[in-house]
Formats: sequence, structure tokens, C-alpha cells
Amino acid sequence: MIRTLISSLFATAMLFLSFSSFAQTAAAPDFVLPDLAGENYRLSKNFGAGPILINFWATWCAPCIEEMKKLKDLHQEFGQTGLTILAISIDDPKTVGKVKSFVNTNRYPFKFLLDTNNDVFRRYQGVNVPFTILLNRDGQAVYTHTGYRKGDAKKLQEQIAKLIRRD
Repeated sequence: MIRTLISSLFATAMLFLSFSSFAQTAAAPDFVLPDLAGENYRLSKNFGAGPILINFWATWCAPCIEEMKKLKDLHQEFGQTGLTILAISIDDPKTVGKVKSFVNTNRYPFKFLLDTNNDVFRRYQGVNVPFTILLNRDGQAVYTHTGYRKGDAKKLQEQIAKLIRRD
């Protein structure tokens, strides 16, 4: 039992360390995902205009829903200065039908993409939602965060402001 616990802790630590190095140095993996209208969006075609915030979320995730309100505020604050927000739903085929009505009801102004098989989520080494990655204009991950608690949006706001000032 103790050996299993130690193995689990070691595996978790290795996953954390491998993602931490990805977050600090690597270019974000490119992807193509459909938006709510069925049009394909390619990440790499949107580098260069400004920072890109990628947020993995799901309709069944209460913290995701809370964070979405803060993303709307960030879009209002930074959207005109070059920030692109991509909200990528990891809802599966059974729950993905709720995404469009959720977005329309709340009038979210940013781009929503669908990752129903979680391929992109796994490529970004996501474990839990909400999972946020901030990319600089060159497509390099400069900030990551898993989960959502009050105050998290302030840290993200500071990171975005730094990137906007550099551009």
C-alpha cells in the first residue's frame, strides 16, 4: 500500500515537472478544432496578433462556470488591445449540446471551440478543468493554471497586462 502511494506521488510529481518545463519554454502544440458554427480554427494561424488565452472548461464544471464570468471581464478589458480568448469545451458527445445554449444565454463575446474527444486537452497535458494557458504572441506558453478560486483572475490579469505592454 505504501509502495503504491509512493509510486502515485512520484508519477504526479513527474507529470507536474514535465508540464512546468513545457509551460516555461515550449511552443504551444498546434491544433485545429471546430467552433460552434462548425468552422475550423487553427491555433498557429493566429499567432502574432497578441497574446492568446486558452481555457479548457466543461458545462458540468461549476468552477469553470465561475471562471467564465471573469474571462468575460478580461475580454472586456484587453480584447481591444490584442488579447484572444479561446474557450475550449471538453464536453463529450453526450453533453456538448449544452455548450451553444450556455454561450448564447450568457452572451460570451470570445471564441468557443469543441474538443469532444479531449485530444487537444491531453496534448496540453491537462488533468482537470478549468485549465488555463496563456501564450505570448509567438505562441509560447508563459503562464498556466489549473482550477479556479476567487483571486485567480487577478493573477491572470497581471500576466496579460505584462504581455500587452511588451507587444
